[in-house]
Amino acid sequence: MKSQPSNNNTKPALPRTRSLLDDRRIRLALALLGAVVAWMVVTMIVQPGTTNTIYNVPVDYTYDSSAYTSRGLSIVSAEEKTVNLKISGDGYTIGGLTASDFVVYPDWSSVRDSGEKTLRLQVRGANGMLNGINVTLEGTENTVQVVFDVVEEKTLPVKVTTNYLTIADGYILYSTDVSKENVTLSGPSSELDKVATCTAEVTATGELSGSVTLDTPLRFYTSGGSEVEFEYTQLEESRVDVTLQVYKMATLPVKVSFINAPKHFDNSVLLYDLSRKQIKVAGPAEKIDALSQISIGTIDLSTFTLNKTYELPMELPSDIYLLDNVSTVTVSFDCSGLETKTMNLPSSCVQVVNLPSTYQLTVETDRLMNVTLCGPKGTMDTLVPEQVVIEIDAADFSVATGQQNIACRLYVPSNGKIFALGSYVLQCRIESN
Repeated sequence: MKSQPSNNNTKPALPRTRSLLDDRRIRLALALLGAVVAWMVVTMIVQPGTTNTIYNVPVDYTYDSSAYTSRGLSIVSAEEKTVNLKISGDGYTIGGLTASDFVVYPDWSSVRDSGEKTLRLQVRGANGMLNGINVTLEGTENTVQVVFDVVEEKTLPVKVTTNYLTIADGYILYSTDVSKENVTLSGPSSELDKVATCTAEVTATGELSGSVTLDTPLRFYTSGGSEVEFEYTQLEESRVDVTLQVYKMATLPVKVSFINAPKHFDNSVLLYDLSRKQIKVAGPAEKIDALSQISIGTIDLSTFTLNKTYELPMELPSDIYLLDNVSTVTVSFDCSGLETKTMNLPSSCVQVVNLPSTYQLTVETDRLMNVTLCGPKGTMDTLVPEQVVIEIDAADFSVATGQQNIACRLYVPSNGKIFALGSYVLQCRIESN
């Protein structure tokens, strides 16, 4: 028999491709991973009754607070407390729970009136009941102490006391200013009812010889003078700033000032007697030291009347304060050494000062009639109109073109003790240059 000829076109068989699963080590690792996943599924889902503990859940005193606020009560004291929660259920559900998923709060059902209460704690889900989960408080410390009362507000004036201060010789504590005149307390009525007064008791080291501001604590007293120590009451302010105005004292002679006096007037011609020759004053040391006398008021010479008695209200310089119990000073003039003379003054006696160069003033009054001049006896007989100056000062009025009546001052350059009684005006015309 003849042998079959070989077929040269037949391809040789390819070798089989190897897989990761052919590696025994890979198969063992996958098996182990599957076992772990199966265990986790059993632990989290399949196994019910899994337990867990959530630590440090705070007690919420605001939850369901209407149970006591509806009775007019408020919490005035409550201990800060946290508890641990023991939860049980299927592992999948409880595995993702945290403290924020629960509310721990006191049982308010026994709260009926004021006082300290021991309340048992309760727990529930923050967003309602959690189905399939059992939660309990761990341990035996499952109560809290809470103090209830009717909370009110009370406003008291702040009274400053300076019993513990020492003022230097020659100085006086003139006044006190407090940064807050009233303070409001908020707390239980049982405490507020005890309080009658609020004081800021100022203390300072050494002698005071100048004004100072001191930070001062507030203290509270009963009507009988016993200090009240608050347990639950809250203060709007516990301290205030108290400013002590400490001034230097001085006794100074007094004088009277004169206004609308003529130029270069010598007021020694006016002899007067004062109901008070000197007064006691106080003020900052630098201002007191700069004073040698006090001008207590002014007299307008344009309205001066011979032998008249004037009652002047006290007019003291800024920051100078009167310590004497007086409000007015009587000024009595002795005019026995004075005499008067009535004259008619021609317009040639007029002098204009301080008029801008762009204006021209013309006096249209030919003669200033019935001018009364006053001066020392013996000086008026020889006085003639040409010795008198009628001065118009443009600084005393608004300069505008046209006619207007302008007040003027009269003086005698040769004798500073002569002055005019009354006030006088001239009709003038003002024109632009």
